[in-house]
Amino acid sequence: MPHSARWKAQHYRDMAAHFRSLAEIEPLASLRRHLRQLAAQHDEVAGRIEGPPDEQGAARAALG
Repeated sequence: MPHSARWKAQHYRDMAAHFRSLAEIEPLASLRRHLRQLAAQHDEVAGRIEGPPDEQGAARAALG
């Protein structure tokens, strides 16, 4: 994966984590739900940028 794609994916993961953090402290349930949806959407975009893992990479990940 090119460096710029990795950077974009990480940016989306960071934003997702930020939205989850905001959701944890949000007292209003509807806004908390929306923040969690935004986090899930950003994780999904990051996953699309990263693409499907190759079999070798998946095997390494499984081994830890």
